[in-house]
Amino acid sequence: VQDHFRQMDFVKPPGSPETFWIATVEAEPYLQDQSLSLQERMDRLEAAIAKKEAKMQRFIDGWKDKGCFFEFEQNIKVTKLRKYLSDLHSRQVTERLPQLVAALERAKGGMKLDVKGLEAKLEMLPKGDSPSAELREFTGMYKLIFDEQFIGERNPPALGLSTDEIKEIQDREFKMTAKEMASALLQDWKDLQHESYDEA
Repeated sequence: VQDHFRQMDFVKPPGSPETFWIATVEAEPYLQDQSLSLQERMDRLEAAIAKKEAKMQRFIDGWKDKGCFFEFEQNIKVTKLRKYLSDLHSRQVTERLPQLVAALERAKGGMKLDVKGLEAKLEMLPKGDSPSAELREFTGMYKLIFDEQFIGERNPPALGLSTDEIKEIQDREFKMTAKEMASALLQDWKDLQHESYDEA
């Protein structure tokens, strides 16, 4: 029997901890019973684990009465496995703490560079006096582009096109008239809910 468990165990490097032999708990309906609270499901799971552990302990005690002892007897409890995993995780985190701190410092330095880069780009952007002024500037630019495209004086794509062709392009690309687009832009701007704005 002892040889059977040794054969069932997997080969581990020297110095590795002993194997935990944990009894498997079958999937029961209560695990997905929506009428039970999470705590009730956890309680039933713990009861099922305790039942399995007791069955395994009876197995070990029965062989012990016949003079057969198992070296893994102390490693059949789920509670001990949980503690082992918790301690292992804490030890690994502690050992890697210097690496984690160094990685955070590198990330912090990279973020500072990103912020400086964004600040430089922000300085290059045109500045408006207020949300209302920015909206006026935007609508003015839109009207200028719209007029140039329609008249065809300085917008190369409009050269050689008839008025009907230009209108067809505008209808296809803009999907609305200049008045409709201006109204939509104004409504979108209002939806931003600035604390104060000038509707003039």
